[in-house]
Amino acid sequence: MTEIIQTLDSIDRGYSLLYCDLWGCLHDGHRAFPEAVAALERFRARGGRVVLLTNSPRPGRDVAVQLEGLGAPRSCYDLIVSSGDAAQAAMAAGQFGRRVYHIGPERDLGFFRDDAGRPYDIERVPLGEAEGIVCTGLFDDRAETPADYRATILEGKTRGLRL
Repeated sequence: MTEIIQTLDSIDRGYSLLYCDLWGCLHDGHRAFPEAVAALERFRARGGRVVLLTNSPRPGRDVAVQLEGLGAPRSCYDLIVSSGDAAQAAMAAGQFGRRVYHIGPERDLGFFRDDAGRPYDIERVPLGEAEGIVCTGLFDDRAETPADYRATILEGKTRGLRL
């Protein structure tokens, strides 16, 4: 019969590293789960390392600020790895060109700065002038859907822009 795991404490002995997803595991988008925060802190207190994983388009440093606001302190993890980190590294390396059209909200503009706050050598331009498209989300995720961007993406595809 399958055993239902009740707590992290019941299974974490013998592990030195824990990968933990964010959404639904550590928070619900509005607040951190206190029991999850406490479990991660206990794991770290026993010498374990905690890596938080997220599909957020934001760099890990920006996710850390968001987590703090949700009630998940830095004391419950060692590192954050986001899809935004990978996309940002690709952008900084020029994989989308040096002139990009940005699809995404103002809150994601930190994507265009390095960890020291310096802007990357990337220029945000109108779609007609772009060499590539960088998408960090919808401009207004409360009113729009991905379908609202169909024409933009099709234009980019027709022009051979990198996305």
